[in-house]
Amino acid sequence: MTLTDLIIMARQNLWRTRLRTLLTLIGVIIGIGALIAMVSFGIGLEKNITEKFKSNDLFTSLTISTKAFNFKGGPGNRNKAEKKEATAVPLNDSLISVLQKKPEVAIVYPRINLPVKVVLTKDTAATNSGSLPMAMAQQPPYNELYAGSYFSGDSAREALVSLNFLRSLGYEVRTKEKIAANTEVDSGLRLARADTIIGKEIILLSTSLKSTSPLAMMAGIENVIGEEATTIKIVGILKDEQFSGPSLREEVLLPVGTAKSLPSLGFDRISDLLENKTRGNQYASIYVKTKSMEDLGKIKTYLDAQKINYFAVDDGLSEMKKAFLILDSILGIIGLISLLVAGFGIVNTMLMSILERKREIGIMKAVGGKNRDIRMIFFFEAGFIGFVGAIGGITLGYGLTRIANLIVNKQYIKNADEYVDLFSFPWWLVGGSVLFSILISLLAGLYPAIRASSIHPIEALRQEG
Repeated sequence: MTLTDLIIMARQNLWRTRLRTLLTLIGVIIGIGALIAMVSFGIGLEKNITEKFKSNDLFTSLTISTKAFNFKGGPGNRNKAEKKEATAVPLNDSLISVLQKKPEVAIVYPRINLPVKVVLTKDTAATNSGSLPMAMAQQPPYNELYAGSYFSGDSAREALVSLNFLRSLGYEVRTKEKIAANTEVDSGLRLARADTIIGKEIILLSTSLKSTSPLAMMAGIENVIGEEATTIKIVGILKDEQFSGPSLREEVLLPVGTAKSLPSLGFDRISDLLENKTRGNQYASIYVKTKSMEDLGKIKTYLDAQKINYFAVDDGLSEMKKAFLILDSILGIIGLISLLVAGFGIVNTMLMSILERKREIGIMKAVGGKNRDIRMIFFFEAGFIGFVGAIGGITLGYGLTRIANLIVNKQYIKNADEYVDLFSFPWWLVGGSVLFSILISLLAGLYPAIRASSIHPIEALRQEG
């Protein structure tokens, strides 16, 4: 028998029992649909997170810290991190100068993080301020702001603020286009156009030491510590980040020179004050951006040799990939169970077909049909169900993911600037699903094919048709 003959016979035989074939196909379609939807979710989640890190250049940057940080976490590793010695080299302008001369380094600056209260008109909110140099103007995500522009200089009295922080002040800020789209606004927020926020002045209230005199301390804490006000103009608004948030970056960013001049205590805890004075640390942390991922490895080698503690996101990349691999495996197993149930449906369909076509099989053998030909006919029928089921399952899975994406983006990420695709369909997932469906179908058709080929022609012809 030729390949064309086998395909035509498989199609005709399945069409004769089209209701049973359809019910079997539905099982395969649901199995493949569930498998591809679940696995594509795991792949999409990993892709979104890693691409967000790459778009923000997190894989080419690290943060030098006075304290050790262990990315892997866990009780055992946390104890090890605590026992590790503090950075041997003081974090000061001298270290920054040394790092700036390294050919692998693109940008290096001190991260000055201060707790502040921000006053905008009559609204007040507490947050953390951060620092950025002018060199970061062309680096993501600061090269594409939601509205406004970057600082005009390293000592300018200007600030970038986040959309999330403006919400904490009671404002839902939208661009002119977003307002025209008439998107829903939280009832507790006031709708404001972005261009009306740009140029407004905010007051930063930071805590500072008024006096270190013992007499002042005896007179009361209010004579030692007080709040000082600094007036700053908003020049830009940062975009919302779907895969980061307030815990990963500061809500109010100042030019590095302005941040240095902001009145502050210079420490968050007494232990930090004593440590900084003892070790000569001028800063709590320093940000380093390299020219490439390969350069990042060279800088890490240098810092390790100098016994300087640092944290880099790529240190946890392998751990992150392991976690996603486990997630993909769990989701894949859940989808696989549905497909295996469909496989039993194929076995049942093929066995019923053998009973109905026993006389037909006997005639084929009587006129010279070989056992191999009989097996191939049933193999092709099972494979045909697997192939058509795979195509239908991929279509079903893709359609369900599009609906899920639409619901999530409309209901839960309604204020996002970009459409978030939670699912990903790489070519190997689509192709692998087709091959896997055919393979499961062939395995399911193995026993019925062998049983059909073992029927004796005389016994089959005695059966009344």
